[in-house]
Amino acid sequence: MWASRTGSAAGWNIRRMAAHTWVAALADDACDGDSPDSAIGTPIGFIDVDDSGYIDMLFVAPAYGRLGVATLLLARVEQFTADHGIVRLAVHASITAHPFFARHGFRMVETRHPTIGTVSFTNYLMTRP
Repeated sequence: MWASRTGSAAGWNIRRMAAHTWVAALADDACDGDSPDSAIGTPIGFIDVDDSGYIDMLFVAPAYGRLGVATLLLARVEQFTADHGIVRLAVHASITAHPFFARHGFRMVETRHPTIGTVSFTNYLMTRP
C-alpha cells in the first residue's frame, strides 16, 4: 500500500483531504447532474493538486488513455491554479507520465530513484512556471 509514504493510511487520508481533486466521468443516462445526490457516471480518471501547485496524482483508466482525458484534467488544474495565484506546477512523474507532462510544458528538474517498502522505481521531478 502506497500509504506507507506518509506513515499510515490516516496520514494518506489527511493529504487527500487537503488536495483539490477533479474526476472525469462518463455521462450516465441516470445522472441528471442537477442534484447533489445524483450519480456522476462512471469515473474514468482523476487529478489532484495542493495549494503549492504540486500534482500528487493523475490517473486515467487504460481503456480511456490517449483520448484527451488527462489533458482535460490538467486543464482544470491549470485554471484552478491560475484563479488562485499559484504560478508554478510541480509533479513527480512516472516513466509513463513523463512524456505527457513534457508535452504540456513541464521541464525535468531531477531524476529520482525512490524506494517505498521493498519497491524501487524511477520518477522525475518536473516543473512548469
